[in-house]
Amino acid sequence: AGDVRALIGRAVVARGSGERATMRDGGGGGSNGPSDFEMEELGWLKEPEEREVSFKSAAANVGSVAAAAAKAAGLPMPERGSAVADPAVSSTVFGKGSEDLQDLELQPLAGGQEGSAREVSTRTKKPLYSVWPSRSRFFCAGFVMTGGETEMGITPNCSVPNLCVWTCILAPCTLYFLWVFPHLWKAGSYAMPLATLAVFLMATGFLLATCCSDPGIIPRREVIIATRSSEQLEAALGFDPLVKSCIPADGKGGARNVPIDLSSRGYRWCRTCRIVRPPRASHCPDCDNCVLRYDHHCPFVNNCVGQRNYHFFFGFVTSVLCLAIMVLPVLFWFLNSDNFELAVDGLMHVSSGFLQPVFYGLIACGALIGIAVLLSAVLWFYHVFLIATKRTTKEFRRSIDNIAEEPTLCAARGPRLFDPFAMVDPWELIRQDEAPPPAPPNLCQQCWGDDDD
Repeated sequence: AGDVRALIGRAVVARGSGERATMRDGGGGGSNGPSDFEMEELGWLKEPEEREVSFKSAAANVGSVAAAAAKAAGLPMPERGSAVADPAVSSTVFGKGSEDLQDLELQPLAGGQEGSAREVSTRTKKPLYSVWPSRSRFFCAGFVMTGGETEMGITPNCSVPNLCVWTCILAPCTLYFLWVFPHLWKAGSYAMPLATLAVFLMATGFLLATCCSDPGIIPRREVIIATRSSEQLEAALGFDPLVKSCIPADGKGGARNVPIDLSSRGYRWCRTCRIVRPPRASHCPDCDNCVLRYDHHCPFVNNCVGQRNYHFFFGFVTSVLCLAIMVLPVLFWFLNSDNFELAVDGLMHVSSGFLQPVFYGLIACGALIGIAVLLSAVLWFYHVFLIATKRTTKEFRRSIDNIAEEPTLCAARGPRLFDPFAMVDPWELIRQDEAPPPAPPNLCQQCWGDDDD
């Protein structure tokens, strides 16, 4: 802009000097200044062009023809920004509304027409579960969700600890239901096998529910704005997580503008989600979500443990401990029976002890499962202590007081705070002030590399 002004200024000075020289010479002689045509061309640089013009015919020089006709008729030259009433040229003006056609910056906002240089296309909306902005992932058309494993992940949603848990449950139970269950059933003992089957179904059901349920996620600012669910969240939580009365729509300066009546009661600002969260809620760095009554992120269930799935988690720990008590002693008794020892001794001598490594492996697995049972017992007593003292794992480890004085297990579960099937514009979920976080590393990338490389 500065170079254009300087060029125009030099042209005006040169033209004025040329006119004065012409007057001194009595109107004769030429001038070194620019011609009228050059001045008109330079005048067009004074205002930015705000139009997109599409030509529907070969009349590319309509503006020049109109200027020549006006000059021949003795009329003022038409400005570059003036509208040309010619059916061969259609223009689309973008700007603010105004009735003055001379001011192109204040023209009504209109979309592009067919054949224009640029047309505004409507973006396709997608279900929220397919464009969820954190590391949590949805399956089964949005009905199932799980967390994101960042430390010991085989894939972004399949972790080694979670596979170990399933192995420790399914391996001994498979041996039990294949060998011990038919033996006890034929012997007329029905209560023990049926009770074991019921506890097994409870343990696997609670594990699935803990792994694949919403732990109590509070949607982040972009999700709330994209789904237009601010009023529903305010009704469910009892306060506005966006705090629209004090914090701007982009969330800038939110930490300094949290109302005193909320901060005094333990409400805190989350700089990642850019919302105000309740006292016992916290942001999970593994799942990248704010979770109500956050307890901890458990890699063994590959999900956060919070307000909406803590009872599933405690039910899983309890049922898996009962299952171990019912399965392992009976399984060890059956493996040490006389008939089983004779069969094992015969198999070990086949093919010069070919099956010996298999049985040594089973012994090692049995030892690991025994250690896992002991750890499960310790974990169960630990959570019983937390439930009795009305604290979560985070509150106990960091010596944080339970300001709300609500119980850990028996409190209300509450509704889900977002609709995974809501149709949203994916561009509305992208933060303009930061790049999306990189995908967490996993074991597959270390072994096979990245497909994008």
